[in-house]
Amino acid sequence: MSPPIKAVDSLQNPAVKLARALERDRALRTARRTYLAWGIHPAQEALAARAPLRQAFLGPALAESTEGSDLDRRICASGVPIVRATTRVLESIIEGSGDQGVLLLAELPGTDLKSVLSSTRPLVLAAHGVQDPGNVGSILRSARALGAGGLVALEGCADPFGSRAVRAAMGTQFTLPALSCSTGEFLAGARTAGRQLVAADPAARDTPADVDLARPTALLVGSEGAGLPRDLLEAADLRVRIPMAPGVSSLNVHAAAAALLYEAARQRGFSFSP
Repeated sequence: MSPPIKAVDSLQNPAVKLARALERDRALRTARRTYLAWGIHPAQEALAARAPLRQAFLGPALAESTEGSDLDRRICASGVPIVRATTRVLESIIEGSGDQGVLLLAELPGTDLKSVLSSTRPLVLAAHGVQDPGNVGSILRSARALGAGGLVALEGCADPFGSRAVRAAMGTQFTLPALSCSTGEFLAGARTAGRQLVAADPAARDTPADVDLARPTALLVGSEGAGLPRDLLEAADLRVRIPMAPGVSSLNVHAAAAALLYEAARQRGFSFSP
């Protein structure tokens, strides 16, 4: 019988130091084309999507459940390089990952704006100024559930491939295109692709049910505080507001995006292309 593999417990281990640096530095994630995903469900999503993985850190907590043990076997069988690490090491990379016992380094997809906007899916979502990565991730998860073709993060948005966004999205990044770009690039691309621009605006006259969201559309949402900037509102073909009860001035941006995505899906008869 072969001896048990000793888990890495040094915070100065080169692989551990790189993972910690990737977690903290968005520019490094872009340069290395690598991002982090942690937790059992995101890891299951990665394997189901056959996402390209660069490395897997596996901790002792993974073996504490049948689900975790099965995931451990599947990751090992996938051929991805494995680092057995202590809970302390995992926690040094991302707080909370030690309790789950699995942290992945995944290859950043080479998604480009043209491919997202030319998608056969009728709706693409663009967000501006959404600084909370939890909101960005939740928007991604709802966009995937309601049949959107992708998410474009404009200026002021948290990185959709930051670990908190990946965690909130529960691994949606493995299956739904997402990218960051400038407002100018996005507007030009949307026009070229023939997509109508529909902006969420609390001051708008029309409600989502008043406009045709079944046609190729780029739906724009902004931060719940400032909303969309003037240049995006003026560039929009249509503006819509979400009707709310008296005394309520705004919704969380994820809730607003989900409401708009749901209405678009309803207008399409909840027909979701593969």
